[in-house]
Amino acid sequence: MKTLVYDRNEKKLLEKVTLKNIPSYINNVEYLIWIDIENPSKENMQFLRDHFHFHPLDIEDCLSIIERPKLDEYDDYFFLVLHIPYFIKQTRRLVPFAVNIFIGNNFLVTVHHGLCSPIQNTFDDLAENHQILDKGSGYLLHKVIDSLIDYNFPILNKIYRNVQDVEDAIFKKAGSKNVKDILLIRTNILTFRNIIFPQRKFLKTLEIKDMDFLIEALEVYFGDLVDHIEKIWDTLENYKELIEGVHDAHQSLLSNKINDIMRILTIFSVIILPLALISGIYGMNIVLPLERNPFAFIIIVVVMIIISIGMLVYFKYKDWI
Repeated sequence: MKTLVYDRNEKKLLEKVTLKNIPSYINNVEYLIWIDIENPSKENMQFLRDHFHFHPLDIEDCLSIIERPKLDEYDDYFFLVLHIPYFIKQTRRLVPFAVNIFIGNNFLVTVHHGLCSPIQNTFDDLAENHQILDKGSGYLLHKVIDSLIDYNFPILNKIYRNVQDVEDAIFKKAGSKNVKDILLIRTNILTFRNIIFPQRKFLKTLEIKDMDFLIEALEVYFGDLVDHIEKIWDTLENYKELIEGVHDAHQSLLSNKINDIMRILTIFSVIILPLALISGIYGMNIVLPLERNPFAFIIIVVVMIIISIGMLVYFKYKDWI
């Protein structure tokens, strides 16, 4: 558990803040509290329940591994669940990462399972430059959500690079490995869309909420967040169409490759057919022309070569090869 307590009168962060003295700052507008819990335990959650009086169901949601994105409203605080995409290097797959947020008049509490880079970076930045803390918890909430949304853009860029790489690969050599890469990218795009879609609605709802900590001046800031998440959604829609086009192109290239192989095999089969007929006839135990000619073998081979060359010339004339 990490804690920032900002004294709005002295305009500085308090030092040596402990769990014992945090309750004295709660609901005191002269202070702004940010508590970040990286790996929630029952003891941490009991502390929040006892001193912040959060609803038991919200506490239970924080202990859960994954909850759907939502916004719950209470008389003196809001409870938000946001998701960001998390990339697992071992499997190269995206999974949703949940961030739980409690926001009240003079406090912000963030709860998540495992390290959350955007929140960690924001926490470290505010520890050095804490001017925004003087504006209140609403601005702090905007700062945190903005960092979570901005975290999506590098992942979008990575997906686009993956699409470009697989596109280049299929035009160099279409194969089964490309199919695996295309399906993986499609899966990640669909997962990303499922993460973003439910959050579009409640961020729009948050934009128009009227609470002491969500003052009217914040409306334009949250409107900017809505614009960002809509941009992410539109980009994912474009990527979805792009990877579908790459998949179709790959299927076409594979079909053309198979057709080329079948055409070559068919040409070889047709050329071998008359040669096999000639060799079969001369393998019969009967009297045949040139049978006693000492040059019979050479003559037959030359005839076979002439037939083969003639058929190849004819196929070339017909543009079959």
